[in-house]
Amino acid sequence: AEYGEFQTFQHYFKQINLSNMVQLSLERDIRRAIELMEKLEQSGQIPAAKLEPMKNVLKSDFCRAVREVYEQVHETVDTKHPPEIRAEAAAKATVAAFAASEGHAHPRVIELPKTAEGLGFNVMGGKEQASPIYISRIIPGGAAAKDGSLRRGDQLLSVNGQSVEKSSHETAVDLLKNAQGKVRLVVKYTPKILEEMEARFERQRASRRGRAVN
Repeated sequence: AEYGEFQTFQHYFKQINLSNMVQLSLERDIRRAIELMEKLEQSGQIPAAKLEPMKNVLKSDFCRAVREVYEQVHETVDTKHPPEIRAEAAAKATVAAFAASEGHAHPRVIELPKTAEGLGFNVMGGKEQASPIYISRIIPGGAAAKDGSLRRGDQLLSVNGQSVEKSSHETAVDLLKNAQGKVRLVVKYTPKILEEMEARFERQRASRRGRAVN
């Protein structure tokens, strides 16, 4: 069912005319679409049974997740391109992000304030370890803990629009350290993969300790 919903969203986003827009207003547009459907429903022009499924889709958490990721991706597309090209590229990248998350949680956009103590979480992994970047610990009392949106087991996909999916650990850490003000993260929750990664690292540490003893 979600695949059918996503095709609807992909078509919608690719049709957006951005030529006269300073920034995206998808949340407003979706709200207006819902209001229009409610007016059509009240007028009797279209049977409520036909409108209700689409209204439910537009109000769903899935729609919100798609919208947030699309808006985040759109910010990263080269502004030199015409608006139509940016919209299409952002739509394709959003499709790819959700396709990659099949069987797992969908990508989410989280904004955290950067404080003097940092963002309040630790990461592990990186391309040198043949692993994605993961949130390995939420620091009690830190910005992430107070916000409550980020979870241990979240895979970090991007920081302020810059992808870290194929980054080294050092690159990801530098991006997080150098970020200022409100920091926008795209993540997806895949705790089982983190558990497998931690188990692999523990086996490697045990193997090194064994060789040291011998």
